[in-house]
Amino acid sequence: MKVSGILFFSLAFLLFSCGAKHDKQQLVGAKDTAIVTNPKLDSVPAEIHTLENLATHMMDSGEGYRNDGSTKAEQVFIKAFIEALKKPGAFETNFASLKKHDIQVLTADDGRLRIFYWLSPYSGSMWHVQNIIQYKDENNALTALSFNNLYEDKDDDGSPTPFFDHIYALNTSPQKTYLFIGYGQMSGTEPYTASHTLVIDHAKFSINKALFKIGKVVKTQLFASAELKEDQDKEKLLAELAITYNSKDKTISYPEVNETKNGSVLTGKRNVLIFRDGMFK
Repeated sequence: MKVSGILFFSLAFLLFSCGAKHDKQQLVGAKDTAIVTNPKLDSVPAEIHTLENLATHMMDSGEGYRNDGSTKAEQVFIKAFIEALKKPGAFETNFASLKKHDIQVLTADDGRLRIFYWLSPYSGSMWHVQNIIQYKDENNALTALSFNNLYEDKDDDGSPTPFFDHIYALNTSPQKTYLFIGYGQMSGTEPYTASHTLVIDHAKFSINKALFKIGKVVKTQLFASAELKEDQDKEKLLAELAITYNSKDKTISYPEVNETKNGSVLTGKRNVLIFRDGMFK
């Protein structure tokens, strides 16, 4: 799911970009147990200044994208940002000056992994969120990469990517496993929720391990969406779609959805999976 594959142009760009920011702040769901970092001040000011300039150019490139389809400005920023996140001391740097460009950071509950995320300036009614992972292993070695580039199914290029608002470390060994839970928007009238697992095994990162077993079917993610009706409250629908994880009893709860000829319909029921033996089942 890379931004270079976005196939949709949107005349409602500014409206839905602002709506995404508003919805990100007002998500109704489980209590956010992830940690929003607040470490020491930017420790590499010269590099930060360069990133600020690249971020400004990226956010200002939306108009150009609608004219020629070029995503170069965002690609350049992502490449520079990933390199900055790999440098010594970068995990203790909060990159706070990038927040003016709505580039936010979320840290996993074990404090070893965090993501920097923003709504792509090329989004329209379908949200494309950039998620950049930064990970510090037990030896304090740093790795940084694009979460969106971990999708192996290239047929999904151009599909929406979510805002993540919860990251949990799961108890697995020797590999590290993280549970990501978030939400997004297929269109202005179809919100969705999603859950992925990220497995880190000998410095190899994968989100394509099938760790959700539902009956006889094994999936790489949980996903639920529903059509927003004209008289329906969007926040209430998001609450009904919410995927939640209880770290104490290691259970994940997700809504039951039926696919009909008229689209996805919530049944009002919720299913529960328990994490044991390295997978949810």
